[in-house]
Amino acid sequence: MTKKTEELASEIRQVRQEQRQSQASGSVQSGYSITINLLTDLVGCVLIGLSLGIFFQRVFNTSPVLTAGLTLLGGVAGLWTVIRQAIRLQKKR
Repeated sequence: MTKKTEELASEIRQVRQEQRQSQASGSVQSGYSITINLLTDLVGCVLIGLSLGIFFQRVFNTSPVLTAGLTLLGGVAGLWTVIRQAIRLQKKR
């Protein structure tokens, strides 16, 4: 190999190493950010179920049972999402 190709190969190795380091540091999440993400998903699902229940109650003049049911369904969906994400995080580590 000539001197020029050796320099290029060295630069390519250096750039690849920097990319690996930046990817590794970017994918690491702190426990606080993971907790916030999981709680946001859980609370978001419950609020979506609650707001859909209130919407249907007002528009179609249904009983509050539908609102309670949709809120519970949102809670179950939120728990399911949190469990799936926790399993996925556990497999990553």
